[in-house]
Amino acid sequence: MARPGRKKEFGVGIIGYSIGRVHAHGWQGVDEVYHPARAKPRLVAMAGRTRERVETEARRFGFKKTYTDWRKLVADDEVDIVDNCAPPYLHAEATIAAAEKGKDLVCEKPMARNAKEGKAMLEAAERAGVAHMVGYNFRFVSAVALAKQIVDEGLLGRLYYYKGSYLNAAARYEDPETPADWHHSSEMAGYGALADLGTHAIDLARFLAGEVKSVQSVSRTFISSRPEKKGSNKKVKVDVDDVTVSALSFENGAAGLIEAAWVTPGRTDSLTFEAYGSRGSLRFNLERMNELEVYLPGEDSRFNGPRNVLVLGREHPFMTRYWVNQAGGFSWENSFVNELNHYLECLVEGKSVSPQGATFLDGYRNCLIMDSMVDSARTGRRVDLSAG
Repeated sequence: MARPGRKKEFGVGIIGYSIGRVHAHGWQGVDEVYHPARAKPRLVAMAGRTRERVETEARRFGFKKTYTDWRKLVADDEVDIVDNCAPPYLHAEATIAAAEKGKDLVCEKPMARNAKEGKAMLEAAERAGVAHMVGYNFRFVSAVALAKQIVDEGLLGRLYYYKGSYLNAAARYEDPETPADWHHSSEMAGYGALADLGTHAIDLARFLAGEVKSVQSVSRTFISSRPEKKGSNKKVKVDVDDVTVSALSFENGAAGLIEAAWVTPGRTDSLTFEAYGSRGSLRFNLERMNELEVYLPGEDSRFNGPRNVLVLGREHPFMTRYWVNQAGGFSWENSFVNELNHYLECLVEGKSVSPQGATFLDGYRNCLIMDSMVDSARTGRRVDLSAG
């Protein structure tokens, strides 16, 4: 955990320039949105495989240095925080090396390719006594944070059923002619739609409904090979899932369902959840991210029914920092600003990012659940988990 009374400016090094661009924009936005920020990030270095690309992105965001070897970034004395936005195959090695150098840590989701790697990362961070957070940014969407408040205040009563789904066809993976990329390799990604999308659905399930006790899953790979590149006749084997669906039992007795798929035409970015309890229900869809459907029965039965709450008011989580009561007043990119500001404030205060943020323990447990889903799909059997 971070030590209290630390300095108020932190040098940031980002490994990777794909989702790394989004993180860079988020770090830049902290002092603008939360001005005067309690802690300021300073963009020191960006590392990436391709020199021209990493230099372009570094210039865009104002990084001081660039590297094509992540090890040099980790060794840079001006870097206080290592933000690992590389593909999952580089998460464990680079993050553990950063922890051993005493760097505070941010790691993009999924934290690792499997629970074994995730546990090693958690142990390295705890052994080094450094701060750690996994990039589950949807916890910092105002409507999701409001849902968390409603659940924690007991307004839904006893939770009976939770359904989480992430369907995203933005990359057109439903088309067999869409070329393979690193997402289609278990060596690079760990899993397919499950690791790319399902990990977010799993995180929100744990965030809102609690720990998972057991899973029983079905998984399918519909497109077993893809062109090596656009227009190529050479095919590359695909060894990860296109769809994974899992029935869950939660520790609190609730039943649940998780869906992850990237072969779903028409679903551009459909991250949804539904929670049903003895007193009410909630429903959320990222494609309408400023809205939360809430059902809490009133005294007059004539008007009972779900209400569509616009989560844009000053009274809603995080919204005092944005344009309130404006349609579209909060966007996807703002969730990263909120998340990274929260991380910095926790650094200054010397406390964990939990429970609002996701720690490496959360990331490890997420990996355990994914491993169990894959094992269940392979064997056709239910897999029991430990919450420990």
